[in-house]
Amino acid sequence: MTDTTDTTSATASGVLHSHGRIPWQHLAAALAEADGTAWADYDGFHIGAPPASPPPYTHLWAWTTDWLLRARLDDDTAIVGVLHLGSATPRLDPPPIAAEPITYTIHHARTWPAQEKRVGPLDHTVTDRRTDLYQTAGTHPITFVRIQ
Repeated sequence: MTDTTDTTSATASGVLHSHGRIPWQHLAAALAEADGTAWADYDGFHIGAPPASPPPYTHLWAWTTDWLLRARLDDDTAIVGVLHLGSATPRLDPPPIAAEPITYTIHHARTWPAQEKRVGPLDHTVTDRRTDLYQTAGTHPITFVRIQ
């Protein structure tokens, strides 16, 4: 992701749910509810419908208007955190092992420009897209992503 000239940011509150390690098939069921997902694989960076199988790279992000999900992928399992912004929650099994109120800051960015070549060839569907980065505060900050 690249920075944009829009340097505005906002601070808000939400609830961070920690799900711990969950199997891919349980994560995939929750991803079906998402408005969008972002991840990388051997073919590049993707934004759109979730992948059918666990991507080989380390992170996947998903979002709706009510929640943001960040998954740290490890073969066919993932360590999952969900930032709740509204009333709906993703259906994840097992349920969260912890929940805590948190403060986050939203920063605005854009995905890579079309002429960017350092990350490999980029499909036009992933270039120059507005991106909101939700960064939690605290001793272990986490960044959640929503791409427009």
